[in-house]
Parts: sequence; structure tokens; C-alpha cells
Amino acid sequence: MARRKSVNLFWPIMIAALVMAGCMNLVNSVFGDEETAVKAAPVPSPGPLPNLARNSLDQAKSQLESRGLRLVAEGIGGRDYCFQDAYCFIYRMTPKAGTVVKPGDEVQVRFVTGPEWGFYKDHRRMPKVVGWSEDRAKRVFDLVSEVVETDEKEVSTVPKGESRVIGQSPKAGTRLRIGQTIKLVIGYNYGWSTSGGGGGGGGVDTDVHHDSHESRFCSRRWWC
Repeated sequence: MARRKSVNLFWPIMIAALVMAGCMNLVNSVFGDEETAVKAAPVPSPGPLPNLARNSLDQAKSQLESRGLRLVAEGIGGRDYCFQDAYCFIYRMTPKAGTVVKPGDEVQVRFVTGPEWGFYKDHRRMPKVVGWSEDRAKRVFDLVSEVVETDEKEVSTVPKGESRVIGQSPKAGTRLRIGQTIKLVIGYNYGWSTSGGGGGGGGVDTDVHHDSHESRFCSRRWWC
């Protein structure tokens, strides 16, 4: 009988294994090994906080997120967002620059828009607004209206049909801090009269617009 010839499979198997290993290395070199990439990513470590003053909110957010820090932003009047298409930059931060912080820590910043910064640059001290018309005061403080509080008071010293500033805080000449509350007292004298004669009485003449049913004076007031 003819003897069966044995086949040695060792070398073919080894060659196939080497070829497959080479292919896997080639694939990893091209596309990368996701698990290895995750392990190789640098872990943020504690370090000094950079100076964020005059940086935009977007720049500050990128810097802090890269170090695993949380950004809490607040604008004047308590606003926590930047208007769309507005340039907002930081003028104050807590903790201070140079403080050692670790990943997960919170960094609080205060910011202003470009126009708001322009107002404080032009008004480093509180102007004397007593005697101004209400409309003039509104125009001057329009850019920072979120920090302006007003109160009204009827007085006879103001000309009839007009409204003027009769009180202010802070006082004129006081250094004006960014975001500081500005209080104005508006004195008004609408010159209302009671119609009707004798003992019949009558109603108050409020000069109401017939189209909008709104007082002519109320239509110009901030709080109406």
C-alpha cells in the first residue's frame, strides 16, 4: 500500500498570522486606535489661572474648557449671556489671575459689551443730571438702561406738561463703577385740571390718545 504523505502546516499558518498582524498595524497607523488615543489624551492638571481680563467670552471659554474648568459669566444687570453679534469682553474675574486651580473648579467672570464699555469710558464719573429733561436722561443712559432705576414724584416746581430729573444717586462727580446701580427721581407736572363747574364735579383731563388709549405722557415714560 502507498504511504500517505503528511503535510506540515506550521509555516503557512505563521506566514498568514504575520500578514494579518501587519495589516492591522497598517490600519491603526492610518485610522488610529481609538482606545489608544483616549489613553494618550493629556489629563488637565492643577495650575495658575491665566489673566482673562479683556478677553472675549468665547476666548475665555475655550481656555477654561481646555483645562477642565467651569465658566460662570454675568453681565451688567445680571444678564448671563452675550447678545447675538455683540462683542463681549471680561473686565473682572474670580478667583484672581495666578490663583492655582484644579480641573472642575468654577471661574466667575463679569463682562460688558463694546457699547457698554464705551459708556463707562466716556462717563468715568457720574454726571450732574438733576435738571435734565427725562428724554435727555434716557438718551444718555440708554446703553446701560439695565442698571438704571427710576422713581417718579409729582412736583409743582417743574413746568406744566414736562418731566425732569429732580434727584440722582450716586451724586454728581462720584466715580462710576461698571455695573453700579444708577437711581433717578423724575419730577413731573402734567398740569391736569378738573373739568366741570359748580357742585357737579367732573373727571380728570388726562389727554389720552384716541387711537392707542394711552396717556400722552405715559407713552414717553420708561416704566409705562
